[in-house]
Amino acid sequence: MHCKKGLLLLIIVSGIISAADNWIASLLLPSIADTFGVQVSAASAVLTAYLIPYGLLQPVYGHLSDRYGRGKILILLMLFLAIFTLLCSTAKSLAWLVLFRFCTGCAAAGIIAVCLGVIGDAYDEKDRQKIVAIFLGSVFLGQGLSAALGGWAVARFSWREIFLAFSALSAVSFVSLFTLNFKDAPKSGSESFVKSLASLRGDAALLRSYFLALCNGVIVLGAYSFIGAYLLKKLGLSSNFAGACLMLYGVACFLAGNAARYLKEKLPLKEILSLGFLASASALCLLASCFAVTAYVGTFLLGFGYVCAQSVLASAALRCGSAKGLSSGIIGTAIFFGGGIGTAVGGKALEYLSYQGLFCGFAALAAALLIFYRASFNGTREI
Repeated sequence: MHCKKGLLLLIIVSGIISAADNWIASLLLPSIADTFGVQVSAASAVLTAYLIPYGLLQPVYGHLSDRYGRGKILILLMLFLAIFTLLCSTAKSLAWLVLFRFCTGCAAAGIIAVCLGVIGDAYDEKDRQKIVAIFLGSVFLGQGLSAALGGWAVARFSWREIFLAFSALSAVSFVSLFTLNFKDAPKSGSESFVKSLASLRGDAALLRSYFLALCNGVIVLGAYSFIGAYLLKKLGLSSNFAGACLMLYGVACFLAGNAARYLKEKLPLKEILSLGFLASASALCLLASCFAVTAYVGTFLLGFGYVCAQSVLASAALRCGSAKGLSSGIIGTAIFFGGGIGTAVGGKALEYLSYQGLFCGFAALAAALLIFYRASFNGTREI
């Protein structure tokens, strides 16, 4: 048990760094836009450039970890994350920054998927949803804390210096993983990527989970990408207060992750998933109200809803025998590619809509998803 706790702590740290490397950019958007003389909507391309490869390549890295071992892949990914984040700090134009953020997303793509694969190998199915929830909640708590520190840092350092700091953190994580001699998880054999993918295609419950994760990404991660700029530009909050608000998202994720063990005992998984979608829709309505207090409450509720939904979907994706890394990668592709789509569409929508209109649009999508889910899957036993 002690060994498992050490392993969980190790992968949580890796997950925090890979995820926070992107979400800190939400606070940096106004500064990046000012540096290159563009609108925030144009600068949001740095978020999309990270999220799309971050999602698309996760199944590839998940499959590689199934074949060659989780530890080796994780160590290499942390090394390249450090290198490309360093290059981001040197970008001379927005185009170069977008390119380097794309490369950073490619490097970071497999970290969450590989970590979830480790959980799938190390824990039995009866404990898996609880551990996945703790992992996701802890990762987002780390992101929230980094956002709070980011609010303080944005007021004192340039976005280049902040990317440089994340590069250093990634390098430290890489060295720590190597020094600790991370042991590889059991390998699944030599089955090709295409054959492994085909083996998952016939599982209707898995396909359902992937689809719901995609929708959840479009709505929650797409909306979250603009909260930092909304707090700074529309509500006129200082970077410190904006960072504290974003920290609430991480705190809510952590609390939801720890509450999952109790919710699972009281409610069926389908109801926990519905609760997550309902919380997200309510949160986005609160964000659209244009008051600082409701923005704080909405941001907190958005994090709670995200982990309620995503912990159920991510644990469901691990019910696939030896291809846990690949299946985790697909769920990651769905959520983060969805986030990339949501961010890209949101950036375009901001050219025509206010921030209130943007959040109202995301709220309508969340409500539609909840209605669709209840109508389509009611009566089924599995997610």
